[in-house]
Amino acid sequence: MASTDKGISLNDNSIPEAIRKHLHSLAEAEGKHDNPEYLDELYRVWQKKAVVFHQACDDAGLQLLDSLELQDERGFLVLTYSGSLLSMGPRVFNTQGRGGRWSEYSSIKLRTDVPDIIMEKDADIAANVSLEYGVKLNAQRLKSTSPVYILAVCPPGISSEEQDKRIRESSIYITTAFMKYNRTLQLDRDNVPDQFTMKSMTRYIAKKHNLTGNEARLLIDDFLTLVETGMLLGESVPLGKIGRFSVKIRGAQKARKVKHPGTGEEMVIEAKPSMGVPKISFSSYLKERAATLGDRPGQEPGGDYAPERDDDDSGED
Repeated sequence: MASTDKGISLNDNSIPEAIRKHLHSLAEAEGKHDNPEYLDELYRVWQKKAVVFHQACDDAGLQLLDSLELQDERGFLVLTYSGSLLSMGPRVFNTQGRGGRWSEYSSIKLRTDVPDIIMEKDADIAANVSLEYGVKLNAQRLKSTSPVYILAVCPPGISSEEQDKRIRESSIYITTAFMKYNRTLQLDRDNVPDQFTMKSMTRYIAKKHNLTGNEARLLIDDFLTLVETGMLLGESVPLGKIGRFSVKIRGAQKARKVKHPGTGEEMVIEAKPSMGVPKISFSSYLKERAATLGDRPGQEPGGDYAPERDDDDSGED
């Protein structure tokens, strides 16, 4: 589906009729079914979701297919007509030869900053997966989905571990992007919860992994304390694919006279003792991912803050 920054008219044929009906039902539930501007915004948000799904799949090297056969063991992602996301890992076999997949189903409603997530460790597809049809599942909690709009499958020839990684990372990226777009539809915009506060992120982790909010908070706090401790002990602490955190010791500086750049008057800069300065070295991976954002159609600026970095900070691992 092509991206646009100009909006979509109510009669735009780029949105399938099934999706139109779904979006109209959402507008009706919000009491906004007779508001053309709100319906137009729903259409634009849906299109943005389709674009970000395509982008995430392209970044992960996933293949867009019309169908996946029952015996195919590869992991895949599904975007349904209702805007839900189904993620399924590759089929793996236990010692008895029984195959199964982990699955994660995310229903991302309009008025929430945390998606409804159904996770299962031992599930599988019960039939071929095809566009326009719901996914039939052999699972404890989720038996089927709404019809498939887009199907993205891991390419052949990669390990199950790599498939797991690609599917999980894509799923998190897509889910958080969908929630961000939903926030633009909130009726009371002044009271919309920020998606990336510690509280919201902790709640997301807790719900996804079936933890209490306090359990998730304690785990995250312990992790961050370890990062801080390592930095203060002089270590270069890795933070996954984001990069490394460390403390750089800046040498003592003598007092010196300089000229004020505006007035030309002589002024004294006081001496400074040796001190530690926290430093972030961003990874090559994150730099490469960030560099692609400016080239993407319909990309919205995420903010105007850019942290200062030392010239000698290469950011390479």
